[in-house]
Amino acid sequence: MRKKITLLLLLLVGFCVNAQTINVKGVVKDAKTGDPLPGVSIVIKGTTVGAETDFDGLYSLSKVEKGATLVFNYLGYAQKEVMVNQQTINVSLEESAESLDEIIVVGYGKQKRKDVTGSVSIVGEETLEVLKPIDATTALQGTTSGVAVNLSSGAPGAKVNILIRGVSSNTNNQPLTIVDGYEGDLNSINPNDIESITVLKDAQAAIYGIKGANGVVLVTTKIGKKNKAATVKYDTYAAFQQTTKKLDYLNATEYALVLNEAYAASGQTLPFNNIASLGKGTNWQDQLFNDALLMNHNISLSGGGENFRYFVSASRTEQDGIIAKEKSNFIRNNIKLNLGVDISEKLNFSLIANYFTSASQGFDGSLLFNGLNYAPTFGLDENDTTNFLGIEVVNPLSLLKNTFGENNGNGIEGNFKLEYKPIEGLNIVSRLGYKIYNAKQRSFTPIQDYGSSKVYNKTQSSVYQFKTTSTRVLWESFATYNKTFAEDHNTSLTLGTSVQNDLFDGIYATGFDVPNNSYEFADISLTNSQSEQRNFNTGNGDIRLTSFFGRIQYDYKGKYLFSGLVRRDGASVFAKDKRVDNFWSVTSGWKISDEDFLKDNETISFLKLRASYGTLGNLVGDNLYRSLLSGEGTYVLNGSLVDGTAQGGLPNPQATWETAEKLDIG
Repeated sequence: MRKKITLLLLLLVGFCVNAQTINVKGVVKDAKTGDPLPGVSIVIKGTTVGAETDFDGLYSLSKVEKGATLVFNYLGYAQKEVMVNQQTINVSLEESAESLDEIIVVGYGKQKRKDVTGSVSIVGEETLEVLKPIDATTALQGTTSGVAVNLSSGAPGAKVNILIRGVSSNTNNQPLTIVDGYEGDLNSINPNDIESITVLKDAQAAIYGIKGANGVVLVTTKIGKKNKAATVKYDTYAAFQQTTKKLDYLNATEYALVLNEAYAASGQTLPFNNIASLGKGTNWQDQLFNDALLMNHNISLSGGGENFRYFVSASRTEQDGIIAKEKSNFIRNNIKLNLGVDISEKLNFSLIANYFTSASQGFDGSLLFNGLNYAPTFGLDENDTTNFLGIEVVNPLSLLKNTFGENNGNGIEGNFKLEYKPIEGLNIVSRLGYKIYNAKQRSFTPIQDYGSSKVYNKTQSSVYQFKTTSTRVLWESFATYNKTFAEDHNTSLTLGTSVQNDLFDGIYATGFDVPNNSYEFADISLTNSQSEQRNFNTGNGDIRLTSFFGRIQYDYKGKYLFSGLVRRDGASVFAKDKRVDNFWSVTSGWKISDEDFLKDNETISFLKLRASYGTLGNLVGDNLYRSLLSGEGTYVLNGSLVDGTAQGGLPNPQATWETAEKLDIG
């Protein structure tokens, strides 16, 4: 079946390879006032390629296919889609009151979008459906201002890095990700299960204390609606991915002419005597790059009754690599359950669980390096046995044949939550979040000979394997009380506590002399047990965090907004007198457009001035205050040199987490 689908898609691609691309530019304005709109997100529908308008509302996109659709998004305005049929596309956006009244998650609570005093960006379900990302993280690219998204490598399933407002640490710069109240990762979630993504970018992230310095990404997943019949939804899509550009290299004849000229200029014997027989030779980029098939299947069941609601889904994603797809691919499977039950009018129970598996194959960057540096005068199976190209360049196809490796992982994550409303205005939440993840890897290096003294030569086969298990348990309880005094004074008070325990253990092993020099027999148990090179290592970790936090929010007539929060954190990874610290922030806002002098203004429909300042932490070190036997040492025992362990890094009893100060005015 897959072969038939692949053939059909290849035929379709064959008709589309000559699709015309153009450079698109334009200006985005307010439909009512005609003023330019800065910071508007523009994305090519069905991709993660996009841009933002500048201060004058101008934007530009290069190499856009004619007939593609541009999606325009801006806070407070209705989304607009425009088909590309010319180079200049000017767009006017209509205001949307519904967008400003939208309820968004802001960390241990919710607020109307127009009442938020901090800097936030939101990616909704509609945007996710347009982009269809493999990893939900890439949905932030081009859709959220101040957020930079980049892949750690071009391999399928590669980790995606997020930077919120630039580099904020000398070590870890990844933001904290909270999924339905538990700490998770965007790459383990099926993007089709996500309802919204909210990014906290300034001091309001201080509610997360020592984990909020790099910003916070809050994810809300889908759940069914009460009193709605069961709805089954199935969707699938397939696509091809390919490199956007290949380097313009010399062919074999051109390469030989250039080298002959260089050798002649230096008085050396010419390397090529029969140039006419060379022809175009081998294009190594064409040999390595290929069209990669991407397929995705999603099925879900949702609905609810008078006292319950549910959402169940399953998905599978398959992605081949654009380089050597036979040894570069990624598969992810997800099963999601989201269940909410009203035990009584005041008590609600919810259960969230996400089970996922992943499998991938890949290779390091040396394959592409050799593909770009191997001479076009060599044949497909011809090795540089004379070191004509030096000792560091080998036939990339030969190297590919000797590349073996696989990564597998599986995990389950989610939480259990009880929500109790004893009196009007008071909401008490207690939830237990969890994540268990198991990973294993196997890589095999066979005996290899590419020519005399080549750096890639291997005289002994080896296999490296590891298995790790990480477990996280997070218990949080907090209460929120909302009260309005004298009609105009609206207040909200939140108090809570949090306890977290992260456990890790792993085993790592390297064995030599794999039977038959074959990947089929590449297992530690089958290697030479008498080899002195054979080694085993283990690793473990136990990190514990305890926190107390509080927040007060106040507004007068919905126009003058204020929020103050404080969090006290303790971490087990520092010395006893350095384990506890306090983090705080204050935010304020003024909805100028609600004032009498602007209420009936036809030019300005919504205008808010906001500011925030606070301190946030970054838990960057583990056991920095004490020295561990993590180093390597060589000792003399009975007249012989023996490898052993030694003291690692020097202890720093003053070590503690990083603290960042953030000021934001907008």
